[in-house]
Amino acid sequence: MNLFKRKIPIKRYISVYEILVWFVYVCIYKYAIYASSPSLPRLRMNFPFPELILYSIATTLYVVPFYRFIGPYFLKKKWHVWLFFITLAYFIFVSQWLNYAVSYIFLETNHNPSLNLFYETEHTWYHHTQTGGGVKINELLTDLLAFFSVLFMRYAFETEEKKHALEKDNLVLQLETLKAQLHPHFLFNTLNSLYGMSLTGEPDTPAYILRLSNMMRYILYDCQQNQVTLEKDIEFLDNYLEMEKKRYPQANISFTVERSGGDNQTIAPLLLIPFLENSFKHGSHRIMDSGFIEGKLSITGSQLHFHLSNSVILTTPQQKTKYGGVGIENVQKRLALYYPGRHELQISHDETHYTVNLKIALTK
Repeated sequence: MNLFKRKIPIKRYISVYEILVWFVYVCIYKYAIYASSPSLPRLRMNFPFPELILYSIATTLYVVPFYRFIGPYFLKKKWHVWLFFITLAYFIFVSQWLNYAVSYIFLETNHNPSLNLFYETEHTWYHHTQTGGGVKINELLTDLLAFFSVLFMRYAFETEEKKHALEKDNLVLQLETLKAQLHPHFLFNTLNSLYGMSLTGEPDTPAYILRLSNMMRYILYDCQQNQVTLEKDIEFLDNYLEMEKKRYPQANISFTVERSGGDNQTIAPLLLIPFLENSFKHGSHRIMDSGFIEGKLSITGSQLHFHLSNSVILTTPQQKTKYGGVGIENVQKRLALYYPGRHELQISHDETHYTVNLKIALTK
């Protein structure tokens, strides 16, 4: 289930940056360095010399296994000290041996007389390094800086991608937890109410069974999507309220919905129900005739405003800190993931009242 959609995948960002480094650094910068070699006095008369660009690329290919495999492996293991020494050894020794082979291949296959002296000079240099004659320190340092940036860019983006995947998995688990929390006590209490209604022969029993069936269908099927139509979510809230009103016929329960435009709006499923469920779970209407639950859902264009207030039983400070529970924390996390920067949630409560104000910009 795709909970987040990005216009440009992360891997594409990495590929673009990697291509830019190869183009700007290797094909332009290193080409210019080689082109300024004293062994190429006639180069300015033969610009742009594509063979020299190929040589620049070939002498840089040794970095690919490092930033693609070796570097990421040590970073993932968090072996930073080992990475330092491996990097030194790789860029000093591996580069010299591989570029010795590259210079030999280009020297043997060259058909351009203007480049003969350049390839001979390069091959002689790398042959000299095999016997401990030194390294091209400037070239190695620029290679190191350029492709270390690619290494860390790839590592950072891949780490972020994994973090993003974990967030998606966590969000799925949170939604499943929320549905699991909603099922047990509500389902059993509702079934008990329906059982009592059936025993007394109330004519509304089939209608309430149908409501419960619609609610279960919504949870089991519609909530598998990461977005549902606002109408379905409101219908679910309405069915839930009617079920609870049947359980507490003497309670002062009111909930209104006002809409002004905003047709075909969608919302993350089961975002609002934990607040309603919480009000019925902790509300004083269960034991006091003066208890109340008052709610209002207003939708204006793409702006949703949910207000809920209920009376609560007088509690001690220790009990009050636990009020709300895991369900509300769950919703807060889901709001942060679904509507980052596009929601405002205010919850206030004291010994007698609990109030929720939630505003969501349903579309960006």
